[in-house]
Amino acid sequence: MLHLLLLVVALAGQSVPVSPLRAGWEAIQQGDGEKAGRAFRQALSENSHNPEALAGAGYAAHLEAREDDAIRFLKKALEEKPDYVYAAAVLGPIAYTQGDIDLAIKSYERVVKLAPGNRAIYQRLQEWKKEADLHSNFASRPSERFNVMFEGPAQAQIAARVLATLEKAYASVGRSLNAYPPETVTAILYTQQQFQDITHAPGWAAAAYDGRIRIPVLGALKNPAELDRVVTHEYVHAVVKATTPRLPLWMHEGLATYEEGATHHAWLLTGLKASRQRIPLAQLDAAFDADGATALVAYAESLVLVRLLFERLGTANMPVFLQYISNGTELDQALLLFKVDQMQLEQEFKRRLTAP
Repeated sequence: MLHLLLLVVALAGQSVPVSPLRAGWEAIQQGDGEKAGRAFRQALSENSHNPEALAGAGYAAHLEAREDDAIRFLKKALEEKPDYVYAAAVLGPIAYTQGDIDLAIKSYERVVKLAPGNRAIYQRLQEWKKEADLHSNFASRPSERFNVMFEGPAQAQIAARVLATLEKAYASVGRSLNAYPPETVTAILYTQQQFQDITHAPGWAAAAYDGRIRIPVLGALKNPAELDRVVTHEYVHAVVKATTPRLPLWMHEGLATYEEGATHHAWLLTGLKASRQRIPLAQLDAAFDADGATALVAYAESLVLVRLLFERLGTANMPVFLQYISNGTELDQALLLFKVDQMQLEQEFKRRLTAP
């Protein structure tokens, strides 16, 4: 959703900026946020009001998962140049994933006004407006660290359960990963249809996280343990996004599944043993977007891998290892820092996948 550079340049009728900003924009196109950030900081040191440098610094910050900085730079770029389509188009989805739907809507309204005709942006804007309208009628149950939104008295008991589970997860996941989200985490409870309309998640998805935890809760209290599992899983995504956002997807999902607790793992591992399908590590990330059966194997294999990492690294070292990976250290190099050989790790992983 955020790879909008070429699209918006075309919409705005602009060319990619050239010298002295060329290095920064070339680094952006290569996905190198660190290099781009250095280049744009240099440009801003020469002219702190340059909208192209501000927008570039914003996108570079986004590439490094520093979303608060990204929003700050992009808003400043629009203050300097209100008709800057690129900055508005990039700001919209970043604001949305940070939970600021009002800013997201205003940003895309600006894009539609300045550069009309792009169906994808117009459609996303309409979806955001419908979501904002829906949420305007929701009740809220806040705490110091969380905010649970729900639709009326019928969901109040479920909301209380979700809030209590989030508080427990804050403590247990914090101890395990030594990580705590610095901002309020929002969870929103939906009917199944509302959930599908907003997330467009596959039919097998039990919940979703896109900057906010979204949960379809029809009949949730008939199986409270399952509700607890889902809430904990999605909370881990919030923690990882806030603290180590650039982990590979298999590690992201493996951690979320691992933190659900051992009592929830049996059914997943039983399903893995019953399946003939096995997914190589190099293809594991892509498997989460496949059909339900393949995704189930991907979740199970990711759980096995993360369990193995905890065993080999130790709980005390795991948070530091995750930081190395999120900062861009290759897996084999990060493992060697803790005297773990990747080849031996993968051999043990394969052995466990084939063990009776």
